[in-house]
Amino acid sequence: MPIYIYQARARDGKKISGQMEGQNIQAIASQLRSTGIIPLDISEKKSSKVSAIANLQVSFGRPSSLKTQELIFFSRQLYTLLKSSVPVMQALDGLKETTTNPVLAKIIANLRDSLDEGTDLTTALRRQSDVFPALFVSLVHIGETTGRLAEVFNDLSTYLMKEKETRDQVKAALRYPMIVLTVIAIGMVIINIFVLPNFVKMFSSFGAELPLPTRILMMTSDFMINYWYLCIAIPFLIVYAFIKYISTSQGKMLWDQYMLNMPLFGTLIRQSAITRFARSLAVTGKAGVPMEQALRVIAPTVGNAYMEKKINGMRAGVERGESITENAKRMEIFPGIVVQMFSVGEESGSLDEMIGEVADYYEREIAYSIKALTSAIEPIMAIIIAGIVLVMALGIFLPMISLLGALH
Repeated sequence: MPIYIYQARARDGKKISGQMEGQNIQAIASQLRSTGIIPLDISEKKSSKVSAIANLQVSFGRPSSLKTQELIFFSRQLYTLLKSSVPVMQALDGLKETTTNPVLAKIIANLRDSLDEGTDLTTALRRQSDVFPALFVSLVHIGETTGRLAEVFNDLSTYLMKEKETRDQVKAALRYPMIVLTVIAIGMVIINIFVLPNFVKMFSSFGAELPLPTRILMMTSDFMINYWYLCIAIPFLIVYAFIKYISTSQGKMLWDQYMLNMPLFGTLIRQSAITRFARSLAVTGKAGVPMEQALRVIAPTVGNAYMEKKINGMRAGVERGESITENAKRMEIFPGIVVQMFSVGEESGSLDEMIGEVADYYEREIAYSIKALTSAIEPIMAIIIAGIVLVMALGIFLPMISLLGALH
């Protein structure tokens, strides 16, 4: 994004100047006004040849986002420095010198520039909303207002670490069948294009009637060789249409709802979403974020549009004065054990602890589900492979057996 130089008037009437990244002048003006600063003049900074090259280098390092691992590093390092009573400005300077990631270094420099203008850390983070999630910013805001900023960064690093572990576990479980199916598909293409035509020529030279499995294989091979462009175009169009459909709000809602009930994988996906919800709610509750505000910032983090809609429905109920247990039960997205733990937590005044127990419980359940899923997938993959091998063997060896019998 381009960099803009601005001159503005602060809340106390002083004239200030600085520079910010943004899509256009209107976006910069809007960001300034949101912090109580009145913009006077905004102009795009003319980049030099050196800075253009530097920006190009950073652009290949995902300038608008950070990997979870980098956010963990950022949070953990700030916790360590702030716990040692290092001021925030000095901590950011030290962190900028420590990191070897040019993208993170640039983001920290932007934060430092915002703090130099007199803004607080929350506002500085909010200006880079494409980098720092709303949950991250909300917790930092609570930490600044309560004087527990170091503890909040510690909670954030722990939360992000567990979130990454859960996501990696789920990805690993879903990756195995995808790899196996991809290898099978590639193997079928190779056999149909390079192997079967040689057998077809041999069988055709004898002029004998071929068994049904062989004729099916020959038809498949001929179609793949003569109409290869359709074999490429049809799957591509199906995938393209599917992606376009789920990019719509209705399509994404229906697909995400189906994913929660998908055979084999639905349980794991639902457990992952509930774990993410419970862990986020536990962290915000520990930081002192009000329930309705916590639900508002947590809803987009669950990674499922259907559950996000239900959580927003819970938030609306909480804002009306209803208990979270009543709303969780009415939304019908949580198992009975989760609703019971919500109820016990509300009655005993230890809701944050019980929500943390829910997150810990489902973390263990995810590990068990992954093992169960792997155990279930392995025989299924074995049956699929065996079926393909059987069809190929029948198609190739049956006519050979028939020809040998005819020769005798």
